[in-house]
Amino acid sequence: MSRQYPAVAEPISDDCASQVQRRDSQEVPDTLIRNISHLVTFDANDRELDGADILVSGSRVAAVGYGLEADDSAEVIDGRGLLVLPGLINGHQHLYQVGLRSFAELERAPIHPWLTALHVKTLYLWRQGHYTPATVGAVARAGMVESLLGGVTTVADQHYVFVEGNTEPFIEEMIEGALETGIRLHAGRGSMTKGKRHGGVVPDIACQTIDEVLRHSQELIDQYHDPDPLARIRIDLAPCGVHTDEPEMYREFARLAADHPEVGLHTHLYEVIDTGFCTDTYGVTPWHFLVENGWNHDKVWLAHMVDPPHEEIPEFAEVGVGIVHLIAPDLRMGWGLAPLRKYLDAGCKVGFGTTGSASNDGCNQLGDVRVAALAHRDMHVSPQKWPSARELLGLATRGSAACLGRRELGVIEPGKAADIAAWDMTTVDRVGVHDAVIGLVLGGVSDRASLVMVGGEIVVRDGHCTTVDESAIADAARNAYPVRPPAHRRRH
Repeated sequence: MSRQYPAVAEPISDDCASQVQRRDSQEVPDTLIRNISHLVTFDANDRELDGADILVSGSRVAAVGYGLEADDSAEVIDGRGLLVLPGLINGHQHLYQVGLRSFAELERAPIHPWLTALHVKTLYLWRQGHYTPATVGAVARAGMVESLLGGVTTVADQHYVFVEGNTEPFIEEMIEGALETGIRLHAGRGSMTKGKRHGGVVPDIACQTIDEVLRHSQELIDQYHDPDPLARIRIDLAPCGVHTDEPEMYREFARLAADHPEVGLHTHLYEVIDTGFCTDTYGVTPWHFLVENGWNHDKVWLAHMVDPPHEEIPEFAEVGVGIVHLIAPDLRMGWGLAPLRKYLDAGCKVGFGTTGSASNDGCNQLGDVRVAALAHRDMHVSPQKWPSARELLGLATRGSAACLGRRELGVIEPGKAADIAAWDMTTVDRVGVHDAVIGLVLGGVSDRASLVMVGGEIVVRDGHCTTVDESAIADAARNAYPVRPPAHRRRH
């Protein structure tokens, strides 16, 4: 039976809608980055240029080449010593978890104890009045700033914890945070609709009804979703997983996304526990659960994908679903390595992400690229099959852009979004580096970017955020979720 989605009771004001949907229309001066030591474009020809220039006009790249000129009003940035890439794109994140990092009792916890503890801690915060839109917004802003400082210009978040069915404005707070910090945000309206009482694995108190989820999803789309190619804010529909959501939730999300251009579909899949759950509960593999519920097309991207049957991999490539590689959390949880090379050899669309800080402990995507460069090396596999630094950075830029359906992102070429990240390769920790791309991935004391632009706006300059006060953001986030001090903390 077809559902009817209610109209938004109070439409967003024109002023707020304009701010959300058209930040890129603000006037920003042209910028010329001149004499770049090494530029990696990740364009269709994989061009890499030494000593080149980038001219940015408005929110787009206007030109890439040598000896470019700009108006007198343009800002000119000396690119000598810089390695410049497209901004990194984090294809999977849970920003509310930024305040839930590095608990000692979870350092070596496998999935079931970890999942139970995460829900216990989140519900404890809620009961104490510390899990609110304001506190979630505070920790999310910290994650956004951390991401920008690491060269990430777009984040795809999935927020699914709404306690007692209350549709509080957690996602709306994150959108406000994205507008303040300047990062592009894919705000995934997550869900958990299958609690333990109905055979799921999450507490019933953390679940919502399908109608509640759909009502809020429609409101978010109506108020915030921008299908413009250079959109700062997109809304996606993102059920938590096959073990937390009813099949009907997947079907209804698929139908809702089909009605709205550029609304994507995102979920966790093949998280190790998924196969046993799906075969026992539904009699099919996790992938065929998605197929049966209309999730087998190119608006879908999937997180983790650690242990699919290898015979399904060609199907992923054929239908065009995206796969986000999450190396650090997969290893931290003891799940092992996803079959990255098999995905790439099959022609799958593959991106890169970090997931939430409760199972990663950071938002450092470049650091996770480093982990992937090392973890996928195997003495029993030809070194030619080991992923290279360039290959992995390509996944973290244009690969993630492809997963999110963002053709304007992940590449530096005329007409594309001016989302740019640059690292200083002249620091003492990079002395002796002969190949800047390899040096960025495999070496260095810090992964902090020197310069970051989002839509032509400089949001990081000289390694510091320009849009918000980093210290104030950190203080607000630190006070949002009360976390006991470590027992070994030094007392003075």
